Amino acid sequence: MVVPGCWWWGWRGVSIITYIVDNWGTLGPQVVTHIEIVAMSMAAAALIGLILGVFAARSERFSTLILGVTSTLLTVPSFALFGLLSIWVGLGNPPVIVGLVLYALLPVVRSTATGIRAVDPAVTEAARGMGMNPIQVLARVEMPLAAPAILGGLRQATVMVVAIATVGATVGADDLGQPILEALGRSSGTLVQVLAGVIPVALIGLTADLILAGVQRALSRGTARGAVG
Repeated sequence: MVVPGCWWWGWRGVSIITYIVDNWGTLGPQVVTHIEIVAMSMAAAALIGLILGVFAARSERFSTLILGVTSTLLTVPSFALFGLLSIWVGLGNPPVIVGLVLYALLPVVRSTATGIRAVDPAVTEAARGMGMNPIQVLARVEMPLAAPAILGGLRQATVMVVAIATVGATVGADDLGQPILEALGRSSGTLVQVLAGVIPVALIGLTADLILAGVQRALSRGTARGAVG
C-alpha cells in the first residue's frame, strides 16, 4: 500500500541531501563549531556541576539553595539569557557557552547529589574503617558507585544543550542555528533550508546520547559486578 504523501517526503529528502552537499562548505564549519560549543559547555558544566553536586549531597540546606537557583535559571528564555550575556561578554560563541553551562547545571548537580546519597552508608563506613580519609572515600567509593546516575544527568544535559545551542545564532555564534535563522529571516527561505540546520543538530544530539548511554550501561554493569563481588 502506498502511503499518501510518501513521494513528497521522498522528494524532500533528496532535496535536503542535495542542499546539504551543495552547501557543505558553509554547513561543515558550522557543524564543527556547534560540536565545539557543546563540548566546551558540557566540560565546564560537568566540572562545576560535580563539585556543586558533592556539596549538595553533604548539605540539605545547600542542596535546596543550589537546586533552586539552577532550576530558576532553566526558566529564563534562552534568547533573553544569551542577549544579556552578550552585553557583558560580547557577541559570538562566549556568551552562548556561558549560557549553556548555566542551563546544564541543574541535571548535573541533581544527578550527582542523588547518586552520592544513594550509596549504601555501610559501604562508606567500611571504607572509613579501612583508613580512608573523606577525599579518598569520595574518589574511590562514592563517585564510582554514583557514576551511572551522574552519566544519566550528563546525557540529559548534553541533549538539551545541543538543541539550545542553535539559539546562539541570534547573538553571533556561527553554529547550526545560523542556517535556521537565515532561512526563517528571509522571505525566500524554504523548509529545505531550515531542515538543513535542524537535521544535523538532531544527529549530533542522537549520537551524543547513544555514546553516553553506552558508557552509562558499561558503568552500571561494572557497578553491579562490584556489588556482587
